[in-house]
Amino acid sequence: SHPEVKKEMIQWGKWLVDTLHCSGFRLDAIKHINHEFVKQFAVEMFNKCEKDFYIVGEFWNSDLESCRQFLNTVDYKIDLFDVSLHYKLHSASLGGRNFDLTKILDDTLVQTHPTNAVTFVDNHDSQPHEALESWVDDWFKQSAYALILLRRDGYPVLFYGDYYGIEGPTPIAGKKAAIDPLLYTRYHKSYGEQKDYFDHPNTIGWTRLGVKDIERSGCAVVISNGENGQKRMFVGEQRAGEVWVDFTHNHKATITIEKDGWATFPVNGGSVSVWALPDEKVDEK
Repeated sequence: SHPEVKKEMIQWGKWLVDTLHCSGFRLDAIKHINHEFVKQFAVEMFNKCEKDFYIVGEFWNSDLESCRQFLNTVDYKIDLFDVSLHYKLHSASLGGRNFDLTKILDDTLVQTHPTNAVTFVDNHDSQPHEALESWVDDWFKQSAYALILLRRDGYPVLFYGDYYGIEGPTPIAGKKAAIDPLLYTRYHKSYGEQKDYFDHPNTIGWTRLGVKDIERSGCAVVISNGENGQKRMFVGEQRAGEVWVDFTHNHKATITIEKDGWATFPVNGGSVSVWALPDEKVDEK
């Protein structure tokens, strides 16, 4: 809060922009920084840059009201990592079938402030042996990434350690093979209106209806934390007769969309399936 420190920080920020030609900052541990200064710093950076400039802050607090108050103080100039969602994903991975999936988005930043929420599954602080250890168990990791990558709201980020693995005395293998199909689906399929089917504590789903400008776009996602399940969902009458497959390869069936645009999409127990029209025609089996 010292005026000379404030001045030097702003000058340093502008110097970084000029030197690195960067287009954004990640502000670390901002709950320990004067909140009015965070707003001032953001405004100075935005005024400095003629192009779009992006700032996300690490405000490690799972209390939604505290996050709301912070965003209000900084006049919603920056976005925040959705710590509350991270802890929900962590709890779901520990709770198994006892966790009510219909409530997994309740009291999260992405639910209440979707345009200010940067969603993540894990990071360098939540990984094992770190100060804020709250690791999402492997069995739920793919489902967790489906929740942040394939839904309409939030700005998802992918943790390096989840994708490439973590080295050290107790190494953790990367999950590239599990995450790549989700990244592909996000880029090619996950567009358009979203319809939610959060109507069973152990099996939830949603669909994205696609857009005309992106050929073959649209998808249906089903997550289970219990037994094998299924979800009857609408993907659009114009999809009637299409044969969809599970892009995760967790389920080997094919699903034919009915004439009214509905279909019943299965999922294996404790798993996720991402159904969409493949890029090449498949034979119904």
